[in-house]
Amino acid sequence: MILGAIEIGLRSTRFTVTEVGADESHLRLSRSHGLTAGPENLERLGALLMAEVGVAREMGAGRVGVVAAPELRGSRLIRLVDRFADAVGVAPVRVPTRRDSSAAAFLAVTRPLADRLDGPVGIAHVGEPAIGIAVGAPGELPGWIGSRPVGASTMTRKARFANPPRPAQIEAAIAGASRGISSLLPPSCERLLVSSPLAEVVGRLCGLSIGPAEARRGLDAILGQTSEDTSAWFGVEPALARHLPGMLVGHAALAEGLGMSVEPVVCDHAAGRHWLGEARLGIAGGEPR
Repeated sequence: MILGAIEIGLRSTRFTVTEVGADESHLRLSRSHGLTAGPENLERLGALLMAEVGVAREMGAGRVGVVAAPELRGSRLIRLVDRFADAVGVAPVRVPTRRDSSAAAFLAVTRPLADRLDGPVGIAHVGEPAIGIAVGAPGELPGWIGSRPVGASTMTRKARFANPPRPAQIEAAIAGASRGISSLLPPSCERLLVSSPLAEVVGRLCGLSIGPAEARRGLDAILGQTSEDTSAWFGVEPALARHLPGMLVGHAALAEGLGMSVEPVVCDHAAGRHWLGEARLGIAGGEPR
């Protein structure tokens, strides 16, 4: 099954096309657009939605879903975007809860790796507004979920990051995010894998096992670099490059706040949402997976 997904965030909009099977997925296309979710960008957002729906269908997507950040729930923007969705024949915008987003990320990471992961395992996702953590048996619905509003764009705003951010701003962001994470008190887990839109870049900068020192080493590597510099350096979209310092702060905060090393991992959220829906249908039908 080929799925298209348009994810409307607070500071950017992400488009993916992915092929999803029973226990694995293959991301065919992924790109981000630097659109702030405000009424002033409604026409651009509508044009983007219609164009990307067309691309997804050309690539064979049987279903195209539009999802938005929980903070946009009930907003006038989402009601207006629904009109564009209706015009191109896709379902109304869905606004998953933070719990649903964390559960979907958990399944997206652990289901393809279920035979290679010993449980319990934790999956954290560093999103724009929040960091969510889910803990459970690999490939199954997580038994514990928690989140804190210390995501990449949230901490960028709270610490008033310049472009590039100054060392004092980064340290303030890490301290604030670590306090929030440490108050979560998740269950003990063997490993904590951390997904983010820039997981591969995080791995290149910090390594594949990240403690507080490794996270700071990654931040030091981009110190003095503007988002334009990091975009060119790593070949990522400017909309994502702006969030790189905040994502690195998120990894540092998870390592410090939970007192354990974390591992960056790529996550296919469209596949995770699909598997989450399947798992819940199975439970509702009396056949939990």
